[in-house]
Amino acid sequence: MNRKQIAENLGDIHRLVVEPKYLCRSCARSSASKDSLCKPAAIPPQACQNKPLEQQQSCALLAEALPAAPVNQTSEQKAQAVRRVVEKVKEKALLQKAQLQTSQAETVDSEIFDLEDKKALRKAKKAIKKHYKQQKKLLKLADKQRKLLKKQKKLESKVNLSRLVAQRSEAQASSNLH
Repeated sequence: MNRKQIAENLGDIHRLVVEPKYLCRSCARSSASKDSLCKPAAIPPQACQNKPLEQQQSCALLAEALPAAPVNQTSEQKAQAVRRVVEKVKEKALLQKAQLQTSQAETVDSEIFDLEDKKALRKAKKAIKKHYKQQKKLLKLADKQRKLLKKQKKLESKVNLSRLVAQRSEAQASSNLH
């Protein structure tokens, strides 16, 4: 909106903003009219908002904004849940410990070979890369040589052609003299 439009619609703007009755759930704008909001939600009156929590729960407009009621669990249920979680953690720890012990013997030997293999692998990769670069350079040189050879043949053919033309013109000139 430009200033002219704002000045023309100032009455509507004041009417919508003075006492907002609705709040947009997605963009948090407020307005007195539902039509100007994308997802309007009614704003409860101040009288409802000032009531104690028990009375606020009975108000339909405030029910949406109130925090969810806590779930009441007895201490025994909580203790059982904690015990179950602790048992699961202990079982997982025992399984991991057993797997760790069996794999430790294998990993000690394999780590030594892995380090040597990694070094050899790096060297091999480096050598392959170097070889690839050399091949690429050779291909480039061969291509360049082929182009130069083609150019040389073209120039030689032009020189030969000019020689033939010169010889023919001399032959014609000498035949005209006789």
